[in-house]
Amino acid sequence: MHLKRLAVALFPAAALAVAVGCFNDPVYPGDQVMGTFRFQAKLDAARTTCDAGSRDFAQLDDAGSFYFEGTFSRDTDAGTGFFTVQGFSRDAGYTGQSVSSTHRAIARRDSCGTGCEDSEIEEAMNVMLLSDSQARNVARDCKRLDGGVPEGDLPAPTENGYDVSLACGTLQDIFLPGKGASCKCNPSTCTTVYTVSGDRID
Repeated sequence: MHLKRLAVALFPAAALAVAVGCFNDPVYPGDQVMGTFRFQAKLDAARTTCDAGSRDFAQLDDAGSFYFEGTFSRDTDAGTGFFTVQGFSRDAGYTGQSVSSTHRAIARRDSCGTGCEDSEIEEAMNVMLLSDSQARNVARDCKRLDGGVPEGDLPAPTENGYDVSLACGTLQDIFLPGKGASCKCNPSTCTTVYTVSGDRID
């Protein structure tokens, strides 16, 4: 994914990892802000079908990672949720400790050929939010999760803010072909998958 080129039009988490902008005094949707996190996304090569060396599909550091910040919030009355990255809020679903957010938009890429304007990307982020005590029980290391919920207090509002300090999960980008006659996307479709680990920073 040529992330800088996609940032303005798309606003997926991966694109905004390298977007340039200044956002002062952010206001998040909903009535409950659960926290802002700094994420490390590391390529999962075993589950990635795109050519990670192509600028269309990945922009990673030497360790195969990129970083971004995001904020979880929700409207407790309406039952709606949000995930905000650098001022762009997208819908998010909250079920227990799990959060899922999917966003789809136009994402032009060089490998589709000149004149192809409607290729797309669909990004899905799925994470588990851990309270401070749960995070301590896995040494604040997402790799120590075994698929279950670690012992500890459940994330919940407190007088000092929402008790959540670690987010663990995956970020998946599916690249979809354009439908126009000039679109010769190669590959037609492919997927990049990242494991994500986010530490609360606010």
